[in-house]
Amino acid sequence: MKTIFFGILLTLVFSSCKSKVCECADAHVEAVRAINKTTDPIKKMRVLGKKKYQKIFKECNAMTTQMTPEELKDFESEYEQCPSVKALKAEKRR
Repeated sequence: MKTIFFGILLTLVFSSCKSKVCECADAHVEAVRAINKTTDPIKKMRVLGKKKYQKIFKECNAMTTQMTPEELKDFESEYEQCPSVKALKAEKRR
């Protein structure tokens, strides 16, 4: 019984942990969705200027600017596998 509980607990912990890449992807996808809701260019710029995006975008930019070309390829591969990116691509196909 304890083993089953421990296994479930580990599964929950690991499934709730997100990689930094997917955190970047989630923020990007959220911003893209907000931008796509308006045609007004000023409102689109305001979306990108929101503080909630600025912090994560700054962190993601700092992370990727330090990467080698090979690391960037790995980043892009992982980015494409993030659930939020897959969901956005599925929405666009409809």
